[in-house]
Amino acid sequence: MPPHDPREVHTAWRETSRTGRYAWVGANPVMAKRLWFVLHGYGQLAERFLRPFIDVVPEDTTVVAIEGLNRFYRGMPQADGSHLQHVGANWMTRDGREHDIRDSLDWLDTVHRAVAGGEPLLGRRQRIGVLAFSQGVAMASRWLARDLVTVDAFVAWAGTVAADIDDATLARALGRRAVTFVCGDADPFFPPEAHTAALTRLQGAQPATEVVRFAGAHLLDADTLGRVLAGLPVREGL
Repeated sequence: MPPHDPREVHTAWRETSRTGRYAWVGANPVMAKRLWFVLHGYGQLAERFLRPFIDVVPEDTTVVAIEGLNRFYRGMPQADGSHLQHVGANWMTRDGREHDIRDSLDWLDTVHRAVAGGEPLLGRRQRIGVLAFSQGVAMASRWLARDLVTVDAFVAWAGTVAADIDDATLARALGRRAVTFVCGDADPFFPPEAHTAALTRLQGAQPATEVVRFAGAHLLDADTLGRVLAGLPVREGL
């Protein structure tokens, strides 16, 4: 053991229990034919993120929004020049990034087990999709690359897969799943060069990646969202 200097600051990491939040809309998850897990972008919360889904979720579908574990206050500019304090969440910070990623992946697995874990006991096999928006796309791609959950489809909406996933791992994660890339044509946070880079990675992993574009900015376009949710085919006999 190296000599101990009492004048130095010593840092250590320890695991601890966390309590997270998720929310859902649509059909009773036990009876749903489609089950979508959706991951929000930077500074959003599960309940608010679900608002665009409320009027477009198919009647046989459940949409479960999982909230990032890191919450913070952010100032929202108002018309009068003031700033309204708003609580938001994200999936990781630069400080302790590796721990944030691991904790977030464990949290996603926990919610998946809570919502879909008992489904086989009923003799059913729901179709399961993951839809991620903006910053959530990187976390969702890490989750699929972990390959511990059953997922039929992946929708990357206005975001890029994680740079720390190598091409071979990404191909194994996405190559056997239906992949859709969605983006708006006037998105100031996801310009054309970002579109191209994100799509190149997705198509490299899954050449059959479907591309959906809409007229709009950095948001969940309701008409497009409804089509994407309903596009996940249901299993016959359910």
